[in-house]
Amino acid sequence: MRIHVDHLTRYDYQAPVSFGEHALYLRPRESQTLHVSEFSVSSEPDGKLRWVRDCFNNVVAVVNFDLQEASTLSFHCKMEFDVVEENPFDFILDSRATNFPFAYDAKETQALEPYLGRASEVGLTSGWVSKNLDTQNVDTVGMLTSLNQAVFEQIRYQRRDEEGVQRPEETLRLRSGSCRDMAELFVASTRSLGLAARFVSGYLYEPTDDEFDGTTNRAAGSMHAWAEVYLPGAGWRGFDPTNGILTDHHFLTAAVANRPEWVNPIQGKYFHEGEVHSDMHVSLRIEGTAS
Repeated sequence: MRIHVDHLTRYDYQAPVSFGEHALYLRPRESQTLHVSEFSVSSEPDGKLRWVRDCFNNVVAVVNFDLQEASTLSFHCKMEFDVVEENPFDFILDSRATNFPFAYDAKETQALEPYLGRASEVGLTSGWVSKNLDTQNVDTVGMLTSLNQAVFEQIRYQRRDEEGVQRPEETLRLRSGSCRDMAELFVASTRSLGLAARFVSGYLYEPTDDEFDGTTNRAAGSMHAWAEVYLPGAGWRGFDPTNGILTDHHFLTAAVANRPEWVNPIQGKYFHEGEVHSDMHVSLRIEGTAS
């Protein structure tokens, strides 16, 4: 399948402002199931573009505007990539990890340390997890699937355009949140169990009518956030608590990190002597064709 994405983000300011460098976490990460054939980005005002790989191995477009001032800032990305169909359950766990609880080995523990829960974070969701899950001598994948489903069923999806991510306890109190908030709740809950988890930002493609299986995913056709858990033998496996499913080839990863604020699609600052109101507008079209 070939996926075509046309993504425009525009910021309008009530007065001319200057800009710091902006980092765009929008280019899909290539893998055994995804190959990028075309990717272009343009900006208004024109900026100097360079590419870097960050500490999480994300490919990031960095745009520098020098001393230019403007009352509008926009980024327009066009991309095409080929995607191979993937069964989300097509993996095999190491025998030591088929049942929970299990322990990572020394190599895994050292490499995964940034993705494991801090002592100060573990208590935030452990009570909620213990009420919803049996975590003693249970099937590992079945337990994580149940956790994913619990977030989906108990938290009402609510799109939020403002910046920031709710703390897990706030999401549990409100019983509502965006895909970012639900992903953070799932990550925090998974880490409270001693498992390594990370945040993912990307695109969610909704199949066309001839591919349609009768379900409608929340947040389809938009930038989306979900989570991945590291499972010995299977590697990083994706879970989408917004929709209560494991991720497949319709989930198109752009960036991963151990904190949600580090996978925001567009990151940067603007400068002005006084307070300036701004509005953000996003247009995103995701289409698929047989390759």
